Amino acid sequence: MNSNALHSQNIIQLHTFSDLELRKEFRTLLSKKQLKTVFQPIISLTDGSTLGFEGLTRGPIQSRFHSPLQLFKYAEEYGSLYTLEKIARELAFENSSTILRNDEKLFINLSPQVIYDPNFTPGHTISLLHQYKLSPHNIVFEITERSAIEDFSAFTKVLYHYRDQGFQIAVDDAGAGYSSLQAISEIQPDYIKVDRSLISKVHENNVKKHILDAFVTFAQKMDSIIIAEGIEMEEELEAVVQLGIDCGQGYYIARPGFPVSNIDESIIKKITNSYLQLNGKEEHKPFIVQLDDEIVIMDNDQIIKKVAVNQLLQLFKGK
Repeated sequence: MNSNALHSQNIIQLHTFSDLELRKEFRTLLSKKQLKTVFQPIISLTDGSTLGFEGLTRGPIQSRFHSPLQLFKYAEEYGSLYTLEKIARELAFENSSTILRNDEKLFINLSPQVIYDPNFTPGHTISLLHQYKLSPHNIVFEITERSAIEDFSAFTKVLYHYRDQGFQIAVDDAGAGYSSLQAISEIQPDYIKVDRSLISKVHENNVKKHILDAFVTFAQKMDSIIIAEGIEMEEELEAVVQLGIDCGQGYYIARPGFPVSNIDESIIKKITNSYLQLNGKEEHKPFIVQLDDEIVIMDNDQIIKKVAVNQLLQLFKGK
């Protein structure tokens, strides 16, 4: 065997060994449920209140599957996506039961491919909710726009089944690909999550503003709630509030974590102030005066009249 042939054989053996190692690591990860769920808040862009949380799955920190992109991509390639999502969903329900309050929502990903998996069990989600004392009204399934839906008719039938039980539906990554409008029109989601690509530096890009404005109008006509994803800058937050987007999430608001990160009061203040400006309102605060003070009425820096506070009180008492 010549040196070139031997070198090629070594490369093939190395690749095979690496692949076998990955498969073994991945199977161990699934069998031992070595996954972690972190939660990122989704908040109202009118008053800063919490709408809910997106449940995000991570692999072990030292693992080659720590990144969710690598984790789910590998699962899809090797036909284990249903198993992975099932475990991820179970862990999300278990951990979220300690953080959800009242009508707050848990947003979890649902890949279209999973529904067609031969192992798909329609009643499994309901049984999990009962186990962790959650309600279908707390759960929003995120359908990613990046995943192709080959048969909308069959897919929407499955979604209607979930909706009849009280679950809600979100279209994720809206605006990231060519099929956004079709997915939204066919699915008619309760929530439309606008992709980070449209939010990034939106304050500097009028075209993005026009696209987002169209999404807002579209969502209003469909009675859907629109959510801006990936808000990472103060200017982006102010821009999406001014555009009338209902809710938002992103690193600037709060990073994913468990326990859940608290929203800084300054963020809520910025949201409420921007919203008040949008609606032509100003925040009114009371002011304190003493009885011996004078109230001065001015016009163009000219004093028109001075009235003592105790005189005004006497006038009001006389009425």
